[in-house]
Amino acid sequence: MKMARFSPPTAAALLLGLTTVIGPGAVGSYAASDVPLPIAHFAHMVVDAPHGHLFISGGSGTDGVLVTDLDGGNPTTISGEPGATGLALSDDGSALYAALPDQDAIAAISTESLTESARYATGAGTRPDSLAVAGGTLWFGYGTAGAGGIGSVDGAGTVTLRQDSGSWPAAPMLTTTPTPSGVLAAAAQTGDTSAVVTYRAEGGALTRQAAKALPFRDLSDFAVTAGGQHLAVSSEQDLNASTQRFRTSDLAVDGRFADATYATVAVAPDGTMAGGDRSLHTFPETGDGDYTQYGYDYPLRLAAHGLAWAPDDSRVYGVAVDASGGSPTLHITRTPETAWVRLYGTSTTTPLAPGEAYTFRTGFGSPLNLSAGESMIPGTVRITRHDDADPDGLLITDPTTTPARIPFDFFGSYYVAGTAPATGSLSFRVDYSGAGHYAPASQTFDIPVAKYAPTMALTAPSAANRAAAMTITGRLAWPHAHVTTGAVHVVKTDQAHPSGYAVGTVPVAADGGFAFHDTPQVGGANTYAFTYDGGTSYLPVAASAQVQVSRATPGLSVATDAKSYHSGATVKVTAHLGTTYNSRVVTLYAQPAGASRTQLKSGKVDAQGNLVAYYRISRNTVFSAVFAGDYRYAPRTVTTGTTVTPTVRTQMQWPTGTTRIGSTTYQVFHKSEVNMGFNLQVTPRQSGGCMSVYLEHYYSGAWHQVTSQSCVPLYSDGWYGYGRALKLFTSNDHYRIRGHYTPPAKGAQTGSVWSQWTYLTVRAG
Repeated sequence: MKMARFSPPTAAALLLGLTTVIGPGAVGSYAASDVPLPIAHFAHMVVDAPHGHLFISGGSGTDGVLVTDLDGGNPTTISGEPGATGLALSDDGSALYAALPDQDAIAAISTESLTESARYATGAGTRPDSLAVAGGTLWFGYGTAGAGGIGSVDGAGTVTLRQDSGSWPAAPMLTTTPTPSGVLAAAAQTGDTSAVVTYRAEGGALTRQAAKALPFRDLSDFAVTAGGQHLAVSSEQDLNASTQRFRTSDLAVDGRFADATYATVAVAPDGTMAGGDRSLHTFPETGDGDYTQYGYDYPLRLAAHGLAWAPDDSRVYGVAVDASGGSPTLHITRTPETAWVRLYGTSTTTPLAPGEAYTFRTGFGSPLNLSAGESMIPGTVRITRHDDADPDGLLITDPTTTPARIPFDFFGSYYVAGTAPATGSLSFRVDYSGAGHYAPASQTFDIPVAKYAPTMALTAPSAANRAAAMTITGRLAWPHAHVTTGAVHVVKTDQAHPSGYAVGTVPVAADGGFAFHDTPQVGGANTYAFTYDGGTSYLPVAASAQVQVSRATPGLSVATDAKSYHSGATVKVTAHLGTTYNSRVVTLYAQPAGASRTQLKSGKVDAQGNLVAYYRISRNTVFSAVFAGDYRYAPRTVTTGTTVTPTVRTQMQWPTGTTRIGSTTYQVFHKSEVNMGFNLQVTPRQSGGCMSVYLEHYYSGAWHQVTSQSCVPLYSDGWYGYGRALKLFTSNDHYRIRGHYTPPAKGAQTGSVWSQWTYLTVRAG
């Protein structure tokens, strides 16, 4: 939760393209030790720096007060102080007071000899708990649930109860300023609110300053600020209220603390505050941000009353416990009033090119925000440039400063402009002196310097007219500021120059743009290859564009000496080419139905523009003439189709003879022969082809169809046989019969064909 405070400077660094590096100051802020304490539970802690002691009580079930040195080491126990809870030091530091609720007493312990010097009985059933020294008097909160009060012990050891005329629902917690004063505050939980009273302590008596129910449902700790003017109250359920400053004079809200106190709070003599729960953090009374933050490992969290400051503000001590209140662990923050500083520096994954302009920027991050009126982080910044020319470093005496700008730049920043060295490396050493509550930091930022290739983009027309002017534009792009250097060289490839030839060099503008103008004389695909040579600072880069240049359509035809042929005939194929520019070559092809195209002939046409080839045809064939194109005339292909007409052979079965009737020969049949047969054979035939047979009868001066058989498949040898009973014929009348071959509807390799008519007559007998 606390880590969210660090996000604004980090976000600003990302927005501005900076890389982050933690300087040495960050490490000092987190210098820490974690010491397991040899007690079962924790109740309270005070720091006795003059005698080099930490006093730690464990509450009910313990038999004494734990004593360690100021680093948490060399533990010993002041025994005979059973159930010690609240602790307080006398104003002169000679005595440690320990509340003994199970004994209804308060013990006075010598801080020199670490032995009990006196014990003050507070009365049966009083159960003193919380202690505070204010106005030269020791005050204690006492009582049980439903009945509590504030008592005192004066210098003579006299105990006085009910020093406050009000009533308390339980033994109140007491607190006072971190240095001797006459300010005392008391508080107790009262359901959904907490009762808080402030006092003026003088002459062994209390004078009420203010009393109020404050909106805290889980009062766990509270503290008076160093000047005695304000009160800080800890709460995890009411975090917004825990950031509010309450005036001790009237308990009204008077602004906000720099951060929330969370579960527990302690105030240093100079006013710096500490608070936390899962983490221990220190922060100024007002302003914004933290000095330090330390996170405890789960399940540890700060205990109530688990924070204490060294009298010289040099350390903060925090005791954390687990969920059951056990495993007390001491953590010491050793630079609690110094915030770490993180240095940011310009970062790039793309190197600078030799001689390329750059701007190096360094900025700062810290958990502590600037104070009101500050526009730059306090302290001094030294930026030293290192390169081959100045390996020992050259101090930048006049960096440009930019004041803080939220949300982009929380602490101000420094800019250095220059050019990358021609060879070698480049780096910047940034040294921040630290000032006030900011720790020093140093870091070296390496800036890569090397030749690299920019990117190139071209814009070209997809098509252009031959002999007309056209322009191809391009642009080089760099990831940052660049040097204007080098030129673009153009190589063109077309039909006339298949290996390419140089057509010019164009300069590159400051913005990386360039333009190439051309008037192409050769039609077809014109490819332009652009190569940027890199100049003195960059690697080469290339790109290409292709433009289709228009060409005229040539006159081209193909013809055969006939449209239909019998299988095995020779076809004369003639191609004719009209006007062209520099090519007179034509190629003739034949593609039989159902087969691949084959080349018949290729060569120059004759003086009349003709090219002739011959082809032996066996099935329907498409002939094509192809002109491949030249510099000014486009490619063209033309076709013509020819048909193969099959041969049909006919044969009559069982005639008894022939006779001539007029000029026509008739086959003669007799009805006694039962059937008439008519056979047909197709050459060449194709699987899937079929034969139809038509029989006609002559009467009333005309031929009339009397029967037919439609599209019957041929036999495997190409024959088809048709038969009809002779009794169905009229004696002595005239008849004729013929067939029609139909190729397959799909993939026909020949045309269709009719057979000749065969005439017949049938006689009785």
